[in-house]
Amino acid sequence: MSTEDQEESKVVAQEELYESDLVRLKKENQRAMELATKDMTSQVKKNMSQKQVVSAVKALQKFFTAKAEGTKKNLLRDEDAYVHLTFTMQSVPVRPTPRPLQMSVPAPFNTEGHDTRACLIVKDPEEHFRSQISSLNIPCVAEVIGFDRLKRDFRQFQDKRQLLRDFDLFLADIRIYKMLPALLGKEFYQKKAYPCPIKVHDQKDLAATLNAATSSAYFTMGNGPNYSAKIGRISQDAKDIAKNSETVLSQMLGYVCCWDSIPFSQVCQVTVRVGDSIELPVFNQLSDSDIDAYMAM
Repeated sequence: MSTEDQEESKVVAQEELYESDLVRLKKENQRAMELATKDMTSQVKKNMSQKQVVSAVKALQKFFTAKAEGTKKNLLRDEDAYVHLTFTMQSVPVRPTPRPLQMSVPAPFNTEGHDTRACLIVKDPEEHFRSQISSLNIPCVAEVIGFDRLKRDFRQFQDKRQLLRDFDLFLADIRIYKMLPALLGKEFYQKKAYPCPIKVHDQKDLAATLNAATSSAYFTMGNGPNYSAKIGRISQDAKDIAKNSETVLSQMLGYVCCWDSIPFSQVCQVTVRVGDSIELPVFNQLSDSDIDAYMAM
């Protein structure tokens, strides 16, 4: 074997080793997340009352109905407004990630029945992907935008704001995901609407992948200490929203607490709200400083 061939073999071996290390690291991270989420699921079931969540959601539904009647509005979007769950932490992650977390829920609220409109940003050529999904049953994907068209047609601030208004959620081809921050700008981050990366190439069942993605809930971490995600629509049954709250909160806490080993005891409060309503508490626990202050009285 020539010296040149030997060097090439070394490079190939190093690349294979690097890829195997990445695969191993990905599996380790996934396992750590699963364990953290399992632990948080147990803690949430133990500490947060489903009856309390149902009562809070019913109060929000009553408030929202009264508000709609008072303003003489009967709009579909009002009827289908999102219910948000927020939790507050005493301790926060050292290095929060901006990458959204995809979360499956027992009672999906991003569905065809809720008129959900999803936008999928893909690697070019855009038309190739359009033709690929044209015969598939993917009802919630309302638009496909190629990377080049995104750069060309959505350069201005007002164009990006209109894009945000036109769709309920955004998904992105994982091959171009890391190039999107510079194009989408801070508006998407502030609205917590940053696209979730999904693998759309080399998929055995692309329709199933996209339908699962559009029916999921999503969580963008941010810097804390307050974290929030959608858990349902105001038109849904209160018990379904309560089930979603348990599932979503467990996954959010697993994502936030996993890498810094933050325990459930650092959760101060969990609340629910709809639109600009007041936040109704469904879980509270005193911090050490609160206890010390009380004991000092």
